[in-house]
Amino acid sequence: MKNLFWTLFALILLAGISCQDKQTTAELNELKSREKLEENNKELVSNYFNELCKTKPDDLAVFLTKFISLDYILHLPGEEIRGMEGLVDHYASSMKNFPNFEQPIYDIIADGNKVAFRGEFIATQSNGNVIKSTFSGFWQIKDGKIVEWWSEYDALGMMQQLGMELKPVENKK
Repeated sequence: MKNLFWTLFALILLAGISCQDKQTTAELNELKSREKLEENNKELVSNYFNELCKTKPDDLAVFLTKFISLDYILHLPGEEIRGMEGLVDHYASSMKNFPNFEQPIYDIIADGNKVAFRGEFIATQSNGNVIKSTFSGFWQIKDGKIVEWWSEYDALGMMQQLGMELKPVENKK
């Protein structure tokens, strides 16, 4: 009787440990899967900016198709761009005004399908002036494509570098 008790006790203990191991293994696999997703998403951000700087205006649509979802939305301060056509027009205009540019990314943080990043826009204007502006953004990524981007940048600093002045509005009495 005593041996039966200890045998049953040992079986119950082993079953409990086995269940815990399965749960721990499942949790570990889930964490590894999430980590892989986040690494892939951070790599997507890096590749996007690295390749964008090398892309010619005529190749924008092909380039963007590689990274951007067809129902893409870009939220800029004071403006919203929807879809591939609007984004191609936006970049083509920017590339016309700033034919040589770089966008180094200094920080990238991923949390699941959201990626936050901070970088700098460094460009030579067509008249030779060099412009620098910091920017940051948040991307929503789905199935390896960017579906939404909330972007912030130092617009005032950029405008001042372009020679514009900030003047207060005169009171009209």
